[in-house]
Amino acid sequence: MERIVSMGVYNNMGIFFKPIMADFGWNRAQTAGAFSAAGLLTGGLSPFWGAQADKYGPRLFIMVEAISLAAGYILISQMNSLWQFYLFFVLFIGIGQSVSTTTILSTLPRWFEAKRGMVQGIVQSGAGLGIGLAPLLLTYLILNHNWRLAFLVSGLMIGGIVFMVAWIFRRSPQDMGILPDGKPVSLDDTKRGSESSSKSNKASANSSKTFTFREALSTHNLRKLLFVTMAAGFAHILIVTHLVPYATDIGFSPTVAATFMVVIGLANALSKIILGLASDRVGRRAALAFCFGLAAIMFVLLMTTKGLWALYIFAAGFGFAYGGWLPLFPAISADLFGVRSLGAIYGLTNASSAVGGALGGFMGGYIFDSTQSYSYAFLISEMLLLVAFALLLSLKIQGKDNHDVGSHI
Repeated sequence: MERIVSMGVYNNMGIFFKPIMADFGWNRAQTAGAFSAAGLLTGGLSPFWGAQADKYGPRLFIMVEAISLAAGYILISQMNSLWQFYLFFVLFIGIGQSVSTTTILSTLPRWFEAKRGMVQGIVQSGAGLGIGLAPLLLTYLILNHNWRLAFLVSGLMIGGIVFMVAWIFRRSPQDMGILPDGKPVSLDDTKRGSESSSKSNKASANSSKTFTFREALSTHNLRKLLFVTMAAGFAHILIVTHLVPYATDIGFSPTVAATFMVVIGLANALSKIILGLASDRVGRRAALAFCFGLAAIMFVLLMTTKGLWALYIFAAGFGFAYGGWLPLFPAISADLFGVRSLGAIYGLTNASSAVGGALGGFMGGYIFDSTQSYSYAFLISEMLLLVAFALLLSLKIQGKDNHDVGSHI
């Protein structure tokens, strides 16, 4: 539920763009700039929240998420100037989203080993459902009332649901007296006490080397993964921010444009489950390479055709591609570096994704304001995706690939 409401609204900001610009007279770069600045704050704070979740567990921080997101959307519904938009969106939404993504997704790998990709996919599919359901509700509220009511309803709904979800989270299975995958703690583990049990779990969580945050920073694998996540963030935010404005620019109604986001969301949800499960069998690297290859192909389609069915095909293909890579990033981080410092490591990759997203959102608006076209923005995303595809193929993954992830080769 947390994924459905928080990611559903956040990933449909493009629906608000033209109504807000019409009321205030802002251009696309100014409007998208708030989204990009929030993304930078989200990325900057992600390693911090991840490290805190490693120490204290996610419950308290998810409560912070609930309060921050609710306050942000409610305050935005009352804004009357550009500086207020930036302040409310960057400060409250930026903080809320940084807590949301890092703490929840870095907690899950501690609970599951054998089906780590599948579990991430199932949980993350909620985000896809939210992306698919939110456009209909938001478009209805905007067309029949106004964008202010849409933001107000979003804030109230997210605050209530996420705050309730916070109560069910625990840092690790040891807090519930079990081991990962629901395995019971052995009698010997019980006699040794909680400290011994924790050490036993760390050893069983990854038979290969498990890295500290500092050790991970020295590896080529992490540097490659940071570029890959940056490219993913650029393409993701470029599309969720600008696809609806682009579709209305080329003649589609706001309602039809919103249905493209519905298709993206539904394909996104389906992909998370299918590719999460597939990654447990074929490996995270192969599954991610498929996602980036498919996304690159979809951008070629977007740049060369403008028909209704072509945009639906793009929405389905891109939604499936980026839906797959979201749950695979924390899973591949655990595969590469173990779970010892997973919150901090995944927080860093999420920061890289946020930087890419900030660039994608702002550059899409800036390039359009300068050229009255999104062509160059789409081309930049295409090139980034192709480079990321090549880097993924060069990753050295523990276990299945029988390589030492600490290699600097």
